Order: sequence, then C-alpha cells, then structure tokens
Amino acid sequence: MKRKLDRVLRIRQLLEDLAQMDFARQAAELRSLEVAAAGQRRRALAAQAEAWNVLGSEGTRGWLTGIADAEILAWKGGRLAALAALRRPEREAARGLLLARRLDRRQVEILAAAAARTEQQQQIRREQKAVDDWFQRHTGRGPEE
Repeated sequence: MKRKLDRVLRIRQLLEDLAQMDFARQAAELRSLEVAAAGQRRRALAAQAEAWNVLGSEGTRGWLTGIADAEILAWKGGRLAALAALRRPEREAARGLLLARRLDRRQVEILAAAAARTEQQQQIRREQKAVDDWFQRHTGRGPEE
C-alpha cells in the first residue's frame, strides 16, 4: 500500500511542478505585456511633449507629425494593456490549477504519512506480540522445571 501511495504522491508532485511552471510562464508573459504597455505610455508622452516643443519652434507640419506619433504610441500602449487584461484570467486560472495541484499533493502526503504510521504501529504490535508470546512460553516452563 505504501508503494502505491508513494507513486501517487510522486505523480502529484510532478503535476504540481508542471502547474507551477505554467503559472510562472503566464505570470512572466503578463508582466512583459504590462511593462511594454507602460513603456508605450512613456514613449507616447515623450512624443507628445516633443510635438508641443516643435509647435513652438518649427511650425504646423512637425507638430502634426509629433501628435500623430504620440497617438500611435498611445494606441499601441492601449492595445498592449488590453492584451495584458485578457491574459489576467488565464493567469488566475493557472494559479487556481496550481493551488488545486498543491492541495492534491498535500492530501496524498497526509495519506502516505498516515499509512506509514499505521504500518509502523502494526510492526510494533507484531514485534510486541512476538515478545509477549516468547515470554509467555518461557515463563510457563520456568516454574515447572
């Protein structure tokens, strides 16, 4: 019984490890998207500031190009933020799966530990019974001889 529980425990540990790797991968992808979106926002603000500087010095054409660049960068940032928002539920589902796998593994660990304790107690009882039987056989013969 213990070997079967040990196998089940090992399988649960492997499943938990896989869920952990999947969760880490999805979390890294989400962080990457969030960082890219923040970078796009910074570039859009910088382009917009540059456009306002050009408006004051060169004229309308450079200003319009700068504003268009700022709008494009802002759109890209918004798109990346939307992609990040779409990935959040996937990450949460992966996290839920990871926690479920961890719970499964812990339950099997508890069962395996209980089985080991039971086996150990039975072994102690068997040994004690053997000792008791030996003493009972030998103490019964002692006074008669």
